[in-house]
Amino acid sequence: MTSIFSTYSTGENRVTASFLAVLRSLSLDRIQRLLGALLEQSEFELVQFENQPSKGSAGVPDAIIQSSVCLLLETKTERNGVHLPQIKRHIDRLDQVGEKNALLLVLTPDDARPAVLDELNDDQIAWSSFALLDQAIDELLDDSKEVVSEREAFLLRELQAMFEAEELLANPNDVVIVAARSAWQEYNDIHAYVCQPNRSFQQVSRVGFYSKSVIYPLVPRIVETYEDIEIKRDVYDGQLGKLVNRLLDDNRREEGRRHKVIILSAPDSPETLKLPQPVPNDKRSKTGKTTAFTMGQRYVSSEALLKANTTSDLD
Repeated sequence: MTSIFSTYSTGENRVTASFLAVLRSLSLDRIQRLLGALLEQSEFELVQFENQPSKGSAGVPDAIIQSSVCLLLETKTERNGVHLPQIKRHIDRLDQVGEKNALLLVLTPDDARPAVLDELNDDQIAWSSFALLDQAIDELLDDSKEVVSEREAFLLRELQAMFEAEELLANPNDVVIVAARSAWQEYNDIHAYVCQPNRSFQQVSRVGFYSKSVIYPLVPRIVETYEDIEIKRDVYDGQLGKLVNRLLDDNRREEGRRHKVIILSAPDSPETLKLPQPVPNDKRSKTGKTTAFTMGQRYVSSEALLKANTTSDLD
């Protein structure tokens, strides 16, 4: 693809410069939302606006605009690329800055927080992945309450395309396991998964089903995804049209409601992954009580599923 972004020859510099270029082009609210998602701080503020501030002094001005945030960004474009000496140098720099809210954000393509970061046990260190940033952008653009300009949306989508082109979103977890109280039987009946419109999933190729304390042994491949469709008879062509009509014929969904529809390979299809047996859940809380493997959605690899005897083997 031809990128509209930086032409730095070094991958890390190119990706970082492009990310910053897009952030600079967004409104303050959008910047704070994306950074807050990466930092896991929903109320993150770069700039604070306050009317009639009365604390801290006898004088009460009409308003105050202030910021005391220092955020260092370290970007890696290779998995397992975080090095402890470099992170220590960044923390030393933060200590010299002396700001109350000083943080180091480490952004990598890893699927889990690099273990090397835990060796420091420092609350100033935050980690996030490009996959999580990609998901945060999707959620921002899909939020009907956010008034995102066409220019902002274009730049964010281009940034996502760059992440994909740079292979920063690659994820060995190619299966999303969904809570499936009724979805498992529905899959067997109609070979599809139907949920709320625009439900956000990471990039995966398969769907697995968890209910009654087991992951079921059929893991179908995703054939087609429709993010937001109206359940309406005789409107759609092909496989989608037949599926929607079936949903109405069987009284599975109400006409006129909107849903996300994922068409899946059939149980007897060679495209469907067949596990040796159901995978029982043995997940427990810190108090020893049995807890659900997932109450919404969770990501695993198909390779791990094939080898798993219990859900502990998927951690």
